[in-house]
Amino acid sequence: MPANTLYQTLVKENIIGSQGCIKFTLNDIGVDIQDVSVVGNILQEWLGHFMQDKNIYYREKSNTQEFPDFLLDPDNSNTHNFLEVKAFTGSPNFDVANFSAYARSLRENAFRLDAKYLIFKYSPSEKGIIIDNIWLKNVWEICSPSARSPIKIQWKQGVPFNIRPATWHSQRAKYKPFESRKEFIESLSHVIGMAGIDQSIQKNWLKVVSENYQFHTGQEL
Repeated sequence: MPANTLYQTLVKENIIGSQGCIKFTLNDIGVDIQDVSVVGNILQEWLGHFMQDKNIYYREKSNTQEFPDFLLDPDNSNTHNFLEVKAFTGSPNFDVANFSAYARSLRENAFRLDAKYLIFKYSPSEKGIIIDNIWLKNVWEICSPSARSPIKIQWKQGVPFNIRPATWHSQRAKYKPFESRKEFIESLSHVIGMAGIDQSIQKNWLKVVSENYQFHTGQEL
């Protein structure tokens, strides 16, 4: 799998423990950027250059805001070898996906469930950041139930807004990540059945997604 190749290459290149700095120059005046809120976007851009340097095939969509961040299939498939890039410091606090958009997309593009997530954990340092760890995960391996609902979600005015990550790397976490794609999907389905979800998404959601996944992959959820 291309994503596994990329991950192993990052490990081999000793990315864990490496230090990075962020600089900006305007009109011959250069500054070191200390704002860590920009790190995620910069790491994603750096990763593209890293893959180019290591001759790992990738491409991006013309609209870089669309899922996924990178397409790694050398045959230019639009249904396989998706890579999303996430980054955090401290505890995982990124958005896995917008809940409604993700649920709606899976009705027609259930192959998105097989996307890989390359996740960087970093710490601020005097000179910039240090990469503490990296993981390559499936979506269900970075999501979990929560006290409020079958899957951890950011809620706004009683409506599910963003899917939020579990603390998958902690042995002390109260809620453990899902163990399978099916468990993840069934948890999503339970939330979709709640009030406040668009009826166009709700209708036969689990059945539609299951059939769509089998159509595209030849496998059951």
